[in-house]
Amino acid sequence: MGEIMKKIELKYITKSTPLLIDKKEVVKSKLSATENKNFWELRGVNLSISPGEAIGLLGNNGSGKTALIDILAGKEKQTTGFITMDAHTSIATTRYGMDKNVTGLENIKHAVSSANLDEFKANHVINAIINFSDLGEWLYCPVRTFSTGLYARLSISIALFVKPELILIDSIFGSLDLAFFKKVSDKIQRLKDIGVSFVISDINVVNIERFCERTLWLDFGQVQDFGSTREIMVQYEYSFGWVQSLTASEKTDYLAKKQIERESFDVSTVYEEFKIEQFKNGFTRKDEPKMRNAFYKERGADPVKLLADKNSQEKVAVKQTKKKNNRLKLAGLIVVLLLLGGGIYEVAFAKESAWNYIQDRFTQNSSKSTASSKSKSKQKNSSKAESLSSSQKASTKAETKKEKAAKKASSESAKAASASSASVAAASSASAKASSESVQKLKDNTQTINVQSGDTLEGLASKYSTTVDNIMTINDFTSNSDLKAGDVIRVPK
Repeated sequence: MGEIMKKIELKYITKSTPLLIDKKEVVKSKLSATENKNFWELRGVNLSISPGEAIGLLGNNGSGKTALIDILAGKEKQTTGFITMDAHTSIATTRYGMDKNVTGLENIKHAVSSANLDEFKANHVINAIINFSDLGEWLYCPVRTFSTGLYARLSISIALFVKPELILIDSIFGSLDLAFFKKVSDKIQRLKDIGVSFVISDINVVNIERFCERTLWLDFGQVQDFGSTREIMVQYEYSFGWVQSLTASEKTDYLAKKQIERESFDVSTVYEEFKIEQFKNGFTRKDEPKMRNAFYKERGADPVKLLADKNSQEKVAVKQTKKKNNRLKLAGLIVVLLLLGGGIYEVAFAKESAWNYIQDRFTQNSSKSTASSKSKSKQKNSSKAESLSSSQKASTKAETKKEKAAKKASSESAKAASASSASVAAASSASAKASSESVQKLKDNTQTINVQSGDTLEGLASKYSTTVDNIMTINDFTSNSDLKAGDVIRVPK
């Protein structure tokens, strides 16, 4: 695993497949020979997958699970919609993925080579797959000779070990023997613990409940519900019971109606949902031609995501530009100060030199005139000097005593301030340590839950006998808007 995988999002996913109608049907339905009818396998699927999460795909045969798996795997292109994904995708399925004309070992080596791993890691992964799959001599046999169970074993072993980030498992558990299924179950849990995500499609609801925190329920290509696996299971079983309670004629009418809906589906209804989201995020009517092109033709990156990334990059660029300008201003100010400082020094030096010259000339001129007066007043000045000297000595002693007293008082004051500062720092450190220990103790004693539509921080706090502040602290929330339906959060036990 490299960097932690980012959240995966699917929005407005539809998949249309043309129906091949024979000539008799063309005559009956009054269609031209060149006119095609479309069958919508998927009708507006929205889905999010968090790192380390397993999402289940639940639904009857033909509900669209396989179509969604193939789109995620890159085997099919969606008719409309966007997929935001930055993860290596592996798929375990019995429908495709292996070259049946070569051996199992050659298939393993080809899969590892396609992942662009360095030689040391590639050899390590090959050996890990060989040991995990327990295929023995079958590794050296052509895959076309494999049973369904052996094919499934090889397929899922490769998917679990070759650069695992997002792993798609398509109805494969039923082909595995019990011992190997247990081995696979343990490996899936270990991978989830380090952030690997899964999308698991299986007709057996027990397997969905075993592995998946959340489940997407598809019926006739349309999302019936998406949420906590346990809650989806209850609704799915209720719906199944309702269909089973219908009489034969009622069931036929029901299936016919659903089939007609699937053929007459209007994809523009999904486009209208897309437009509303665009307008909420700053797009205008002027952008509609680009929006339509992105939705129906490009089907690449989500325009809202692109806009958010662009705004984020612009903010980073503005910050970097401000920092650069501030550095340039500071450098310019330093240069100016240095230049100004040098000029002031030169002027001061010139003034000092001129003053020294004047003083020297004045001293030379006056030395002769003062020589005689100095000798006359020497005796008188001597007595005055002695008197002044004794007075200065007394004054100097008094000043020395005052300075010593002032220094002593200053030293004692500094020591007291230092002691006070140390005690405040110690108290602050103790308080911070106690607060950190309290937060860590709170985070340790938690459990994970799935946020449902309509959940609020106040409601969750009441349900789990805690406070809103505790839930926000545990999950590093900054506001109530951080709580979103479908997220996995932690609450106190």
